Amino acid sequence: PIRFTSNGGRQPALRSVKTCPGHENDALVVMPDSTSDENICMPGETTMNMHTKISRDLPNDLTIQLDLKKLEPFPMKVPCLNGIGSCPYDICSMILDMQDSICPVLPDSQPCSCPLLAGDMMLSGLKVPVPDMGILGELMEGAYEATATFYSAAEPDTALGCVLLEFS
Repeated sequence: PIRFTSNGGRQPALRSVKTCPGHENDALVVMPDSTSDENICMPGETTMNMHTKISRDLPNDLTIQLDLKKLEPFPMKVPCLNGIGSCPYDICSMILDMQDSICPVLPDSQPCSCPLLAGDMMLSGLKVPVPDMGILGELMEGAYEATATFYSAAEPDTALGCVLLEFS
Protein backbone atom coordinates (compact mmCIF):
# COMPACT_ATOMS: atom_id res chain seq x y z
CA PRO A 1 0.00 0.00 0.00
CA ILE A 2 1.02 3.58 -0.60
CA ARG A 3 1.05 5.79 2.45
CA PHE A 4 0.46 9.42 1.72
CA THR A 5 3.20 11.58 3.20
CA SER A 6 3.46 15.28 3.80
CA ASN A 7 6.18 17.67 4.83
CA GLY A 8 8.53 16.06 7.32
CA GLY A 9 7.70 12.54 6.12
CA ARG A 10 4.67 12.11 8.38
CA GLN A 11 1.41 10.60 7.20
CA PRO A 12 -1.39 13.06 6.67
CA ALA A 13 -4.65 12.66 8.45
CA LEU A 14 -8.04 14.07 7.63
CA ARG A 15 -7.98 16.88 10.18
CA SER A 16 -10.87 19.02 9.08
CA VAL A 17 -14.26 18.25 7.59
CA LYS A 18 -16.40 21.35 7.22
CA THR A 19 -19.02 23.02 5.09
CA CYS A 20 -17.53 24.99 2.20
CA PRO A 21 -17.68 28.77 2.59
CA GLY A 22 -20.90 30.12 1.05
CA HIS A 23 -22.77 26.83 1.52
CA GLU A 24 -23.91 27.32 5.13
CA ASN A 25 -27.60 27.38 4.09
CA ASP A 26 -27.54 24.36 1.76
CA ALA A 27 -29.81 21.35 2.34
CA LEU A 28 -26.82 19.38 3.73
CA VAL A 29 -24.49 21.11 6.17
CA VAL A 30 -21.57 19.52 7.99
CA MET A 31 -21.38 20.35 11.70
CA PRO A 32 -18.10 21.41 13.37
CA ASP A 33 -17.62 18.13 15.28
CA SER A 34 -17.02 16.14 12.06
CA THR A 35 -13.47 14.76 12.06
CA SER A 36 -11.16 11.87 11.49
CA ASP A 37 -7.87 11.29 13.21
CA GLU A 38 -6.67 8.34 11.19
CA ASN A 39 -3.67 8.26 8.92
CA ILE A 40 -4.56 7.54 5.32
CA CYS A 41 -3.20 4.54 3.44
CA MET A 42 -4.02 3.60 -0.14
CA PRO A 43 -5.51 1.13 -0.67
CA GLY A 44 -7.17 0.83 2.71
CA GLU A 45 -9.81 2.62 4.70
CA THR A 46 -10.16 5.61 6.95
CA THR A 47 -12.63 6.11 9.79
CA MET A 48 -14.68 9.29 9.89
CA ASN A 49 -17.05 10.86 12.37
CA MET A 50 -19.51 12.85 10.28
CA HIS A 51 -22.19 15.02 11.84
CA THR A 52 -24.58 16.56 9.31
CA LYS A 53 -27.74 18.59 9.48
CA ILE A 54 -30.07 17.85 6.58
CA SER A 55 -32.81 20.48 6.23
CA ARG A 56 -34.92 18.53 3.68
CA ASP A 57 -35.00 14.98 2.33
CA LEU A 58 -32.24 14.55 -0.23
CA PRO A 59 -33.04 13.03 -3.65
CA ASN A 60 -32.77 9.38 -4.68
CA ASP A 61 -30.21 10.36 -7.33
CA LEU A 62 -27.86 12.04 -4.84
CA THR A 63 -24.41 12.47 -6.34
CA ILE A 64 -21.10 13.80 -5.04
CA GLN A 65 -18.63 15.49 -7.32
CA LEU A 66 -15.28 14.93 -5.60
CA ASP A 67 -12.53 17.33 -6.61
CA LEU A 68 -9.10 16.28 -5.34
CA LYS A 69 -6.26 18.77 -5.47
CA LYS A 70 -2.62 17.90 -4.87
CA LEU A 71 -0.96 20.88 -3.17
CA GLU A 72 2.74 20.20 -3.60
CA PRO A 73 5.15 20.68 -5.23
CA PHE A 74 2.55 22.79 -7.11
CA PRO A 75 -1.27 22.73 -7.16
CA MET A 76 -2.64 20.06 -9.49
CA LYS A 77 -6.16 18.68 -9.91
CA VAL A 78 -6.17 14.89 -9.65
CA PRO A 79 -7.98 13.61 -12.76
CA CYS A 80 -10.79 11.05 -12.86
CA LEU A 81 -9.46 7.75 -14.17
CA ASN A 82 -11.68 4.67 -14.32
CA GLY A 83 -14.08 6.14 -11.77
CA ILE A 84 -11.39 7.00 -9.20
CA GLY A 85 -10.11 10.48 -8.38
CA SER A 86 -11.89 13.76 -9.16
CA CYS A 87 -15.09 12.07 -10.30
CA PRO A 88 -18.83 12.05 -9.65
CA TYR A 89 -19.95 9.32 -7.23
CA ASP A 90 -23.51 7.95 -6.93
CA ILE A 91 -24.20 8.11 -3.18
CA CYS A 92 -27.21 5.80 -3.25
CA SER A 93 -25.23 3.07 -5.02
CA MET A 94 -22.40 3.55 -2.52
CA ILE A 95 -24.81 3.09 0.39
CA LEU A 96 -26.03 -0.17 -1.14
CA ASP A 97 -22.48 -1.35 -1.89
CA MET A 98 -21.18 -0.45 1.59
CA GLN A 99 -24.15 -1.55 3.70
CA ASP A 100 -21.94 -3.49 6.12
CA SER A 101 -20.09 -0.34 7.16
CA ILE A 102 -22.77 2.33 6.62
CA CYS A 103 -25.95 0.74 8.01
CA PRO A 104 -24.64 0.19 11.57
CA VAL A 105 -23.72 3.88 11.97
CA LEU A 106 -26.96 5.34 10.60
CA PRO A 107 -29.47 6.69 13.13
CA ASP A 108 -32.57 4.57 13.72
CA SER A 109 -34.68 7.17 11.87
CA GLN A 110 -32.67 6.71 8.63
CA PRO A 111 -33.27 3.59 6.52
CA CYS A 112 -30.10 2.13 5.00
CA SER A 113 -31.01 3.55 1.60
CA CYS A 114 -31.85 6.75 -0.20
CA PRO A 115 -33.36 9.18 0.23
CA LEU A 116 -31.33 10.58 3.10
CA LEU A 117 -34.02 12.03 5.35
CA ALA A 118 -34.15 15.49 6.90
CA GLY A 119 -32.73 15.74 10.40
CA ASP A 120 -29.53 15.57 12.39
CA MET A 121 -27.32 12.67 11.39
CA MET A 122 -24.27 11.66 13.43
CA LEU A 123 -22.23 8.93 11.74
CA SER A 124 -19.67 7.79 14.30
CA GLY A 125 -16.96 5.38 13.21
CA LEU A 126 -17.92 5.38 9.52
CA LYS A 127 -15.34 3.33 7.63
CA VAL A 128 -14.67 4.79 4.19
CA PRO A 129 -12.63 2.81 1.66
CA VAL A 130 -9.60 4.47 0.07
CA PRO A 131 -9.20 2.76 -3.29
CA ASP A 132 -6.00 1.88 -5.06
CA MET A 133 -5.53 4.68 -7.56
CA GLY A 134 -3.33 2.60 -9.83
CA ILE A 135 -0.94 4.73 -11.85
CA LEU A 136 -2.12 7.82 -9.95
CA GLY A 137 -0.87 6.34 -6.67
CA GLU A 138 2.62 7.79 -6.91
CA LEU A 139 1.19 11.19 -7.81
CA MET A 140 -1.02 11.15 -4.70
CA GLU A 141 1.91 11.13 -2.29
CA GLY A 142 2.07 14.52 -0.58
CA ALA A 143 -0.31 17.11 0.80
CA TYR A 144 -3.75 17.58 -0.74
CA GLU A 145 -7.30 18.77 -0.18
CA ALA A 146 -10.68 17.70 -1.46
CA THR A 147 -14.02 19.35 -2.09
CA ALA A 148 -17.17 17.22 -2.25
CA THR A 149 -20.19 18.89 -3.84
CA PHE A 150 -23.56 17.17 -3.35
CA TYR A 151 -26.27 17.50 -6.01
CA SER A 152 -29.16 15.70 -7.67
CA ALA A 153 -28.12 13.98 -10.92
CA ALA A 154 -31.28 15.49 -12.43
CA GLU A 155 -30.15 19.01 -11.37
CA PRO A 156 -26.34 19.02 -11.43
CA ASP A 157 -26.11 22.82 -11.34
CA THR A 158 -27.91 23.08 -7.98
CA ALA A 159 -25.63 22.33 -5.03
CA LEU A 160 -27.35 20.59 -2.12
CA GLY A 161 -24.23 20.72 0.02
CA CYS A 162 -20.49 21.20 -0.17
CA VAL A 163 -17.86 19.69 2.12
CA LEU A 164 -14.23 20.77 2.33
CA LEU A 165 -11.80 18.09 3.50
CA GLU A 166 -8.44 19.34 4.69
CA PHE A 167 -5.44 17.09 5.21
CA SER A 168 -2.42 17.90 7.33
